[in-house]
Amino acid sequence: MPSSRSCWKLVWLLLAWGTGLEGREDTPQLGLSESLAGRPFLHREQPGYTNYAIQRYTNPPNHAFPYADTPRAYYGPLGDYLITGYELYDWTERRQPGLEYGSSILKDMNVFQQQFEHVMVARDGYSSWGYSAIVGDGLIARFTPLTLSKVDFNGVRLDVATPHVKFSALGSRIDRPNFRTFLIPPWVVDDTHFADASTLLLGNRLQVDAGALKVGMNGVNVHQYQSTQAGNGLKGVLHPQQPFVDWVVVRFSDDSPADGRKGALVQEVELIVNGERRPDLRPLVIRRRANARSQVGMISRATGEFRPTIYNTFSGYYIRTPRFYRGRDEIPLYADYLYRAQHEAGVDVSDITNLPLLLAEFEIEPPGEILRADGDEQLIFMFELSQEPWVESVELTALLGDDYRVESAMLSERDPQARNLAGQFQSTFYRTELQAPGNVQDGSNLNWVRFEVGENTAIFTYSTDVSLTFPGVEVRGEYARSALYSRFPARVGDSFIRDRGRQFSRGGAAYFLNAVHWFERGRVGAEVFSMDPEFTTEMRAFLPADIAHARSPFGGLANDTIYWDLVQDNDDGDRYPDKRVGNVLGLRPDSQERDMDGVFPGQDADNDGFPDINRNGNRTPDYEEPFLLYDVEPNDYFYGLDRNNNDQPDVREDDLDVDYPYDADQEGYHLFGQVDLARHWSFGVGHYSAEQIAGGGGNTSSYALLTYRRDGLHQLRRLFFENNFRRVRDDIPDEFTVWEITQRQNLVQEDLLHYQDSYVKETYLEGHVQPWSGLNLVQKLRLRMNWQQGGDLRGGRVQRSRRLDQWTVVSRADYTWEWGRLRVQPQFKFLTLRLMDRREDRTLRSEYGVVPIMKLEYPLMPRTRLLAGVEGVGPWPYRFKDRANDRNSFERHTQFLTLVNRSKYFGYDLYTTIGFNRNRKEFDDPFQQANRVDNLSFFIRSLVGFTEYGRPF
Repeated sequence: MPSSRSCWKLVWLLLAWGTGLEGREDTPQLGLSESLAGRPFLHREQPGYTNYAIQRYTNPPNHAFPYADTPRAYYGPLGDYLITGYELYDWTERRQPGLEYGSSILKDMNVFQQQFEHVMVARDGYSSWGYSAIVGDGLIARFTPLTLSKVDFNGVRLDVATPHVKFSALGSRIDRPNFRTFLIPPWVVDDTHFADASTLLLGNRLQVDAGALKVGMNGVNVHQYQSTQAGNGLKGVLHPQQPFVDWVVVRFSDDSPADGRKGALVQEVELIVNGERRPDLRPLVIRRRANARSQVGMISRATGEFRPTIYNTFSGYYIRTPRFYRGRDEIPLYADYLYRAQHEAGVDVSDITNLPLLLAEFEIEPPGEILRADGDEQLIFMFELSQEPWVESVELTALLGDDYRVESAMLSERDPQARNLAGQFQSTFYRTELQAPGNVQDGSNLNWVRFEVGENTAIFTYSTDVSLTFPGVEVRGEYARSALYSRFPARVGDSFIRDRGRQFSRGGAAYFLNAVHWFERGRVGAEVFSMDPEFTTEMRAFLPADIAHARSPFGGLANDTIYWDLVQDNDDGDRYPDKRVGNVLGLRPDSQERDMDGVFPGQDADNDGFPDINRNGNRTPDYEEPFLLYDVEPNDYFYGLDRNNNDQPDVREDDLDVDYPYDADQEGYHLFGQVDLARHWSFGVGHYSAEQIAGGGGNTSSYALLTYRRDGLHQLRRLFFENNFRRVRDDIPDEFTVWEITQRQNLVQEDLLHYQDSYVKETYLEGHVQPWSGLNLVQKLRLRMNWQQGGDLRGGRVQRSRRLDQWTVVSRADYTWEWGRLRVQPQFKFLTLRLMDRREDRTLRSEYGVVPIMKLEYPLMPRTRLLAGVEGVGPWPYRFKDRANDRNSFERHTQFLTLVNRSKYFGYDLYTTIGFNRNRKEFDDPFQQANRVDNLSFFIRSLVGFTEYGRPF
């Protein structure tokens, strides 16, 4: 037995140990005391008197707005103390049946936005080892242009770097990225957004650097999930609110409708339900034209005028702020088709349709016949499934030939009590299922096709990219594949068994390889590429109205449909993609689907968010505004290489496609070489050929370029000359958009296909000269001659021989005099454009402008200047003459006087301008008097900024 002395030592040791722990206040402890000291009195102590004459007074916590300013202690999952402060961000994902929500994101936007500007970064490292963890909104997330390229990524990413290996991983819950809303939905509590069914984006990249060789491996996945149910995986599930499918609509059309030749040959179309052929499900077959309009509506009793119900463009009564998806917004005219069938069955539909035009626009065809759809003709097959007791999978089989395109859509019942069929049903957008390779015309490709119908649940993109660099040689390439997973919304009776149906996928591949070799006085290179039309980085998903409500970032989604793009269309490379989903930053959602500041690639040299042709940011382009027009011209006067031959320089082209490195549905090659003839002279030749895989078009060009470039040589500030000669055969239509400043939107421009078989010579000369101080001369000359070859074109079309000439001239001159304190600057500008058809000696377009300007500046005081300007000096007005359309010709006089004050205010630069403007504009055409301008305006304006912001370059 231990002695009594040993027992006392043990007691004292335990007491000392306990006392020592109790005295350690530097480390907070997690847990509660298991014993409390006894209280000798029944009396309970309360706060007493405190004298603050010497002791510092502090307010109690939560004494003022926003009543949540008390920091708290936070502990890690193992009970370790982390920090005393506030919670800014918490994203948790749980997968467990029985929960109400399995996903939650907390983000304190008051702090996250204002203090951290939407980005928080944790990083550490040593030498060439390190990592960075980023949480933010509007982040840049780019792996490769074939797998992931986004500028509005909301989520988290982890980047790790070692001397030879780099790794990145990212994740985002993309359909509810935690925006502040004003109409609070039930899944938002305080600053936490909860979700049961949602969508995840996951991605990773591994890059290995082995000296001259770099190899990257990329994988990106987007999938839908329901966190409170079993069966979730990266292949995704259907949304639990996905509606039942009552009709399947299949459209057959000509894949090359403009070529004037044969289109789709269609036979024996049949539906397969649950793996079994169903010849008893006979389709309703409608023949129509591509430009047919809806004939469903009402006839006014007062006027007798027919008023159509517009149900396929999502505007007016059906939705107030529709969000469209350029090129992805067409739905079937299902109500017209169904009413046409009812009329054929003897039902009187004259009170709900414009019956004569309904019969003329939509013709019923027998389903068992051999049918054709040529040019703008379309064949619509509608299969009803609403009476089927059990549907798990739906497929379609058909015997098809020649140049066909097959698209599908699905109808669901939205309101059984609706007044008409347009309101009773809701349709998905058409989606391309099949395209005939090439442009076959002889029926040699006649074959059975079969495809499944469903809604997307997930998408995978994955690739391997390589880069090899050593002296004089560089090789780059990438091979990528995509897999788009789908399921049919399965049901038994009225019960939704959405994920019991078979899951299927479609995929495609894309690749490119570039190689260039530099030598002493030039370079040679080659590239080969292929973009399978089945390759995609887009996933379409159903998004219910409780998520896409009016005040959320998804407000105005047309048809409860959203498109997730892993590779975005962002031709101008700014913070907003050209096609987007709501605002990426800020408390107020904007619910817009387009770039907020417009799309103007190659026209923002100073990166201020405004195009160079609209520096003052108003609704009038600078080349139409007094004084500002001296420095800028319309895009028609701009010169640049045009590889796709649509008369829009590539550097300024905004197309309608996502930013793949090559155009979709094309494969081909490019060979080129360049040699430096002298210090400033270079000569290059090349040949490229691109063929559409599914379409029937092609673009082949052989070219030669002679270039002279010199800058900063004494009085010669700049001299640039280029002569471009090419042999072109291009019948691929390449639409593009042009930024319309007055309407603040991009308007689609058609490719006129002027280079289907042509020899083209284009010459450009630009010179900037400063003969002596104060005098500046600028001259730009451009001439393009297009010899269109007569004869047969590919696709059976015929082209007549002719020559189209276009030339532009821009001349500018200005001189600055300094007469004491007075500064005088006269300016003169002349520009002209002419487009001629030489064969017919016909002027297609002809215009010129003469602009005399006088500017004066006089410093009245140390911080005040007087500025005056006159455009149209005396009897010489600003004169614009349009010879092809004289109604656009006019003369203009403008006078401008202003005082400008620059002051300092607490470190800021404060500019104040006061002045008036007189503007008169007279048109030559007397019938244009309504557009005549004669106004006088007075203005006062204040601007604030910092000197260190500098001037735009």
